Amino acid sequence: MSAINDYKSLIEHCTSQMDKALIAQLPPYSQAGREVTLVNDDNIKAAITALHQANYLGFDTESKPTFSKGQKSPGVALIQLSTASHCYIFQTNKLTSLRALSTILDNPNIKKIGVGLRDDLTKLRTLHQFQPAGCIDLGTLFKRFGRKNSIGSKQIVALVLNKKLRKSKRVTTSNWAASELSPHQIEYAADDAFSSLDAFMTLRENFTAYLEQLDPSVVVLLDL
Repeated sequence: MSAINDYKSLIEHCTSQMDKALIAQLPPYSQAGREVTLVNDDNIKAAITALHQANYLGFDTESKPTFSKGQKSPGVALIQLSTASHCYIFQTNKLTSLRALSTILDNPNIKKIGVGLRDDLTKLRTLHQFQPAGCIDLGTLFKRFGRKNSIGSKQIVALVLNKKLRKSKRVTTSNWAASELSPHQIEYAADDAFSSLDAFMTLRENFTAYLEQLDPSVVVLLDL
């Protein structure tokens, strides 16, 4: 996306739809060189302290899937928050209290970036008395660009980062509430948080030069 150097082309690119076959040919999105920490009662204080140092965080959740009609989801199993270099994966079944997370999720000055956040936030409110603030949904941002159809994380990563976000159905539907997460689960969960933040920061960088042409609602969402 960095090669696009005029406002009209940027908007046209953001409102386009990349073909699945073309996405499949892109280099894979990678978190190489970044750290991932599974958070429990022993290290939650250090994780929260580190997250408070960031102005922008990638944000996502994972819930144990249901496979039978009428089966009720047990709720959020993982909460992922990432800085530019480190992803913290909070395993809710290994935390005595989620109160410390409120200082991040409820803080309007720390922007949490994700995709399709409405469902995540609804589930979080049933888990704890969160009052989320400062959340930026990339799907909403793309609508503000004039995009007509909805957009998911794979399409966003392809359009903005020119990378292929790997989404294995086997991992997507795996047991996120497992006591021990597999390496593939950890990678998947971290990728979601890291990629949302990477896409947001790239969009922010690309659109900074066009402040006067941007709709005020987009300026707010990009925190410019």
